[in-house]
Amino acid sequence: MADETPKLGGTLTYMIPADGPPSFDGHREATYATVHSAAPYYSVLIRVDPNNPGSATDFVCDLCTEVPQPTDGGKTYTFKIRDGVKFHDGSPLTAYDVAESWRKIVDPPEGVTSARQSFYVMVDKIETPDPLTVVFHLKFPTNAFLPALADPYTWIYKKEILDKDPRWYEKNILGSGPFKFVEYQAGQSIKGERNPDYYHKGLPYLDGIAGIYAEKQAVRVEAIRGDRAAIEFRSFPPSAVDELVGALGDKITVQTSDWNCALIVTPNHKRKPFNDARVRRALTLALDRWQSAPALSKIAIVRTVGGIVFPGSPLAATREELQQIAGYWPDIEKSRAEAKRLLKEAGAEGLAFELLNRSVDQPFKFLGIWLVDEWSKIGVKAT
Repeated sequence: MADETPKLGGTLTYMIPADGPPSFDGHREATYATVHSAAPYYSVLIRVDPNNPGSATDFVCDLCTEVPQPTDGGKTYTFKIRDGVKFHDGSPLTAYDVAESWRKIVDPPEGVTSARQSFYVMVDKIETPDPLTVVFHLKFPTNAFLPALADPYTWIYKKEILDKDPRWYEKNILGSGPFKFVEYQAGQSIKGERNPDYYHKGLPYLDGIAGIYAEKQAVRVEAIRGDRAAIEFRSFPPSAVDELVGALGDKITVQTSDWNCALIVTPNHKRKPFNDARVRRALTLALDRWQSAPALSKIAIVRTVGGIVFPGSPLAATREELQQIAGYWPDIEKSRAEAKRLLKEAGAEGLAFELLNRSVDQPFKFLGIWLVDEWSKIGVKAT
């Protein structure tokens, strides 16, 4: 966080490392290309405290007036919604919009995709006793509910639009967030302007924002070096950072941290031989995470070995705890010997398959090449 007093005005131009989002619907998508493009135009119910983003327990209100304590033995959460909030078309935002947006996430209608539907299996029903109250009834009490509720993709849409076309938001933007959508040029840019009716008084500080799409890292680096953009939120590998610092000196500031998300390899467990747990276990046992991380960090925007909970979280596993898990053993030779044994036992020696990967340089292409090389060391051929 900057120490200086914020200055009003100006337009922030930032780079988005993609050629564009697959759609604008945050409920549907799971890519930064969507959240970096459209999140500034939307509100959420609650969010992680922006002044403490690494916390797994510190949540603050966005559209609500207070983060509630659960009642009914931990199974009921009652949220009061801010009065006077407006969508960017001037219409009022009410509890009915909040509830309908969440119903679309929790239990989407036929033909509609909800990428995080499984996060909310604890939700039984959502009620709106009045225009400023939303009540979530859970099937069982769980501490996982509020963290799931604070997911940054859970944007609040207009009920009137969802009732007519639940897929409207895939190609259109209409929210109540700090910026109002102005223009989208496919493969080029997305632009917004300050929302004068924003309910967090005094915010945003900026007059406008402009996201510039560029899939290639070299293009993004050159844009920042040439002062055509001010920031790249996903960062660059050390070599590119050094290049920018060398060129710009004290005109550039570098801020880095561990990721609060994970890179996941997902075998199709419904298809042979990946339906055999021994094969899936062998694939993770082959990966030398501890020795590879320092080398990968020099060329890709990855650096820290972590488990299912991101490093730095108070809930994250320690190094010692991770080393008890298959794929994190400190002795890689022992790990790979076990992987080969499991493949032989499962009748999957000489396994060959095609690895589907994202066509984005950082970090996916680098990680894909690394995976192919690591698996080759147990006799697996991935292309």
